[in-house]
Amino acid sequence: MIKVKQQRMDEDVFMEKRKEVLAVWPTGKEVDLEEAVEYQKSLPDSKRFYKILQKYHEEGRISLFPRQGTPLVEDEIALIRSLNELDIHLLPFTTDSYTRNLQLDKVEKGLQESSKTGRAALNGWPIINHGVKTNRKVVEACDGALDPRSSRIGQSMVAEIAFASGMNAFPNSFFGWIAGYDKKATVEECIETAQYTGRLIGYYADHGVIITTDCHGWLPNFVIPMSVNMATQIIECLISAEQGVKSVFPQVNMQGCLFQDLADFRALPKLMRRYLDKFGHEDVIMPGVFGSQSPLFPFPQEMGSAFGYIGYTAVTAAMGGCDAVSVKTVDEAAGVPSRDSHRESYLAAKWILGVLQDQELRIENDIIDQEEEVTTAEVTAILDKVLELGDGDIAVGTVKAVEAGVLDSPMSINVHAQDKVLGIRDKMGACRYLDFGNLPIPEEIKDFHRQKVAERETAEGRKLDYYASIEDFWGISKGRLKGVPTK
Repeated sequence: MIKVKQQRMDEDVFMEKRKEVLAVWPTGKEVDLEEAVEYQKSLPDSKRFYKILQKYHEEGRISLFPRQGTPLVEDEIALIRSLNELDIHLLPFTTDSYTRNLQLDKVEKGLQESSKTGRAALNGWPIINHGVKTNRKVVEACDGALDPRSSRIGQSMVAEIAFASGMNAFPNSFFGWIAGYDKKATVEECIETAQYTGRLIGYYADHGVIITTDCHGWLPNFVIPMSVNMATQIIECLISAEQGVKSVFPQVNMQGCLFQDLADFRALPKLMRRYLDKFGHEDVIMPGVFGSQSPLFPFPQEMGSAFGYIGYTAVTAAMGGCDAVSVKTVDEAAGVPSRDSHRESYLAAKWILGVLQDQELRIENDIIDQEEEVTTAEVTAILDKVLELGDGDIAVGTVKAVEAGVLDSPMSINVHAQDKVLGIRDKMGACRYLDFGNLPIPEEIKDFHRQKVAERETAEGRKLDYYASIEDFWGISKGRLKGVPTK
């Protein structure tokens, strides 16, 4: 029996849950909700995420949105200030792997080793162990707003500590956990965690503090059209909005085909706004749109190729008219990036964004229009089926949809995903469905995908299959959209 429902959590129930969440580590005692609200209100607009993003949008500027996080306070402040020097003020804050899994004793050992040796023994910022007082040192030392990252297990406690520390953006993307972070959690457990986070953000909103949540959706672990990713971003958005979240932003995952990526930049914000309004959330703002390099694709190993990929991403983001873009560092494939690596990577992207800023370079053609129409039809059909399965309840429908494969994506780590869908690139490098699994894609749209796949098969004189999909998966790392046959 499905227990989760799309309804706002009662405040008494929420406050009882908070006691359990805050008890996992001694720093939970530092969280005083009333004091935290007042601290957030005391921050200037230059430290409010949604205000910064709105300003970028109004000025037609594109911010970089880099991943960063290192365990020692002095090093973290120095890293953030080096990013501030590059005019970067929207700052994702990556927590370490132990923190994300609440292995906090191991975090403590890593912190001690880092302090003793002066070298990072953790792969991110240990936000829980540092606690509110230490986190505020970082918030107050930087010029901008912090957006910490977590995963399902650590999500609730990370959110409590982060917001009390003055951070005011946070992903509430439970499909991201299903895609790449949580092997065994049920969809229902993931939704319940997201509802807690949304309810906490809603509490702050009720008391005059706007905390923004970014939606990631079912992350693309493979070559695949973005319709499921977009549909699940919208589901995440609606789950959060029902709990009282008042500011959200979508993330367009760029997969390399310029026409298709530009169409996705058009489609996703429109669709998210449409569904927010449809379910009575007209007061939820979308301060901007983010672009991102597809997060789990193989990254070029050679330095020159890595810079090329970063530059191409920046060009696509500028042409797509987004407000911020996440690019990787040139040594992303090698491990935790150095401060110099951050600087050189973002300088390259920043140069391109600066050159293109005033040119208002926009492409209008029939191919982009067609791609937008196809994506919109797919996302609408998927969400209609999810709502049908839940008898109008998006949370219930989501649980049933994953179980039935109505929501599905390839190569996800979670055992509850059906993993019956497979993607491939067509002749011009756009992502198509090779196997639809149980996705409720309209038949005429399926025929469109089949036609595009057939065109490439004719051009290459071979049948496209799973092995061709694997070749396409590695394509970007080798400077191509389509993979090169290995046999």
